[in-house]
Amino acid sequence: MTRRGLVLTLGAAVLYALPWILDTVRLRMAIEILYFGLFAVSFNLLFGYAGLLSFGHAATFGVGGYTLGLVLKHLHGMPLLGAFVAAAVAGAVGGLVIGFFCVRLRGTYFALLTLAFSQFLFAVALKWRGVTRGDDGLSVVVPDIRLPGGITARMSDAPHFYWLELTIVLLCLAAAWRFIRTPLGNAVALMRENDERAAFLGYNVFGTKLVVFTFAATLAAVAGALFAAFQRLISPSSLDLPMGTEVVFMAILGGTGTFLGPFLGAAVYILIQDWLSKTTEHWPFVIGLLFVGMILFAHQGVTGLLGRQGPLHRRWVARRQPVEETA
Repeated sequence: MTRRGLVLTLGAAVLYALPWILDTVRLRMAIEILYFGLFAVSFNLLFGYAGLLSFGHAATFGVGGYTLGLVLKHLHGMPLLGAFVAAAVAGAVGGLVIGFFCVRLRGTYFALLTLAFSQFLFAVALKWRGVTRGDDGLSVVVPDIRLPGGITARMSDAPHFYWLELTIVLLCLAAAWRFIRTPLGNAVALMRENDERAAFLGYNVFGTKLVVFTFAATLAAVAGALFAAFQRLISPSSLDLPMGTEVVFMAILGGTGTFLGPFLGAAVYILIQDWLSKTTEHWPFVIGLLFVGMILFAHQGVTGLLGRQGPLHRRWVARRQPVEETA
């Protein structure tokens, strides 16, 4: 086994062992980090790799959550995994439709059009009370999963839900990692730098951007479905602007230049938010100051600060050198 394979295996083992290490409160926080981390990684496929800044990425996040809730409510006997698949398909369809109109544009126009679609879906979820129950929110009844051997995974138990969610998130992250390593993923990076040159070289710029937009929307829908299943409720706020800007902050906080940087950003954001909300009622103001500081002084986020080229790493090396020379 290679060194990378060993590290990944040990990391996965630690993650699956967390329910035996953490108490219920911290385990529920870990569950929250997982689905928001997947949401942030899906956003980074657009912004970090394709150079497409979307303020409406919450659109398919909410679509995934509502699809899961409606499928489980109206299709009696539908297994939970089947409902997750339906949510992913709905996210893919939504991403395909929205992306068909949005990826033709660039820059500010792209960002504003994605925001417009998100607000349109927010209005639909808010006003169509007969289906979505409006601002009261749609209750999500999550069934247990029957496993071979007569074993039942009870979704009301935090450890059982965590293990299911962790498996789904790891599969989605593996798919995203594989995607950016394909020739199509390399083409996306080329178009981020100069899509006119990519078109001159023979690449289908519109088709490639539409594919990555749809794929990112699918992952966001899965994250939204996990959110709805855990919260047992999905409301129009999951489609609104605050959710769309929150994922932008998570990605930038962690660093959009790396694959797992946004996932780290989601974890840091949730932990800081939890700590600040217990410390002061003005925690959104502090979060805003943190965001401004990251934009001004740490463009590459937390991963940029801690990476080999980051200032913290350079200071640590500089402090070690005199000690090594003295020795």
